[in-house]
Amino acid sequence: MFVDEIKIFVKAGKGGDGVISFRKEKFVQKGGPDGGHGGHGGNVYMEANNGLSSLGDFFHRRHFFAQKGVNGGSSKCNGKKGQDKTVLVPIGTLIYEIIKPLDLVESGVKQTPSLRLLADLNHHQERVLIAKGGIGGKGNSSFTNSVDQAPRIAEKGALGEDKEVFLELKSIADVGLVGLPNAGKSTLLSKTTNANPKIGAYPFTTIIPNVGVYTISPGRTFTFADIPGIIEGASDGKGLGFKFLRHIERCRLLLYLIDIDTETPEECLKTLNVLFNEVKDYDEDLFSRTTVICGNKIDTANGMKNMPYIEEQFKTTGKPYFFISGKNGDNLDTLCNYLYETVKNLPEIPLEEETYEIQTLKDNAVSVTIENGVYVVHCEKLERTIAGTDLGYAGSLRYVFRMFRKYHIDSILKFHGIKEDDLVELGGKRFQWF
Repeated sequence: MFVDEIKIFVKAGKGGDGVISFRKEKFVQKGGPDGGHGGHGGNVYMEANNGLSSLGDFFHRRHFFAQKGVNGGSSKCNGKKGQDKTVLVPIGTLIYEIIKPLDLVESGVKQTPSLRLLADLNHHQERVLIAKGGIGGKGNSSFTNSVDQAPRIAEKGALGEDKEVFLELKSIADVGLVGLPNAGKSTLLSKTTNANPKIGAYPFTTIIPNVGVYTISPGRTFTFADIPGIIEGASDGKGLGFKFLRHIERCRLLLYLIDIDTETPEECLKTLNVLFNEVKDYDEDLFSRTTVICGNKIDTANGMKNMPYIEEQFKTTGKPYFFISGKNGDNLDTLCNYLYETVKNLPEIPLEEETYEIQTLKDNAVSVTIENGVYVVHCEKLERTIAGTDLGYAGSLRYVFRMFRKYHIDSILKFHGIKEDDLVELGGKRFQWF
């Protein structure tokens, strides 16, 4: 199954928990805390691979998870890092994060999700970090100080990032073939490259993009991209070709293939104008690319009859042109040598956006909500510490209050109007404010 756009879900691994542990050995008194740290959660990466040509592998499997970090142990044994998850995608894949905006309360409707481009993978084994694993929690061996020599404080591991991701495939090729259905694009591709597209004497034989490599001599090659034929009205949603024009957006040169085996030459010229107009309606930048016009099927009686008149009209466009027979191979070498010499001097099409890595988790941010009269404090780092701490121990409470001051929790709560004896909730545990 050929798929060129799909939505998937990725989730990085949770960090392992730190532990509360104390050294207990014979003849060793007051061994002190020795709780180890949890391992970091695994990351999720995406990597381009030239062995793939479609996103069809994601059709039946759309959820990808990295491994969790291992919890810490006693004797200061740290947990193992979770195994990373690498998701392979075809070369030419654009990776978007799906961002779901908040409801529009004023209008009573929801905004549609928006997309943020994360990466544009255009080379074999190009790799990008998509979701970062959670950091491991600290064990109690990290919390000793001059006041508290036996802390009963540890941290839970942080959650890994999770994202809904939209993948869009755009084929990578040097030359893009543009033509009406049954113009002979697939025949040309099969005669000049290693591709094996479906060929038939009826319209819309090609229903998926095909890419082939033309070799002039060792080390001298270029690639063709063939897409389903365009018809008049494609920009209004008719036919198949308009949907697949994205697959020639990365091509440096466009080859317009015209079937000259028609009753009158005027039909051929109308075809050329239709193709020009539909590509222009799709994308003016694509229309302005370097262009070559090619009349196909000179091996037919109508083709030979129409060629002189059509050639005069091709000259008026100011663009280079050729006449070939894709079926018999006439003039194919001349055409392909010209394409190679032209393409090698054309600049690469710039990427949509430079690839970058996702930033680290922002676990220090503090926010407050009021739920049924209880002031609920949200701060990932503090919540992880509270969840793994023995609050029945006086030293642990002193540490928690120090963290309140460090993160200015008291000032934030006062801003929200907290009063004496009000309840505060943090990390699933409640405190009375005084």
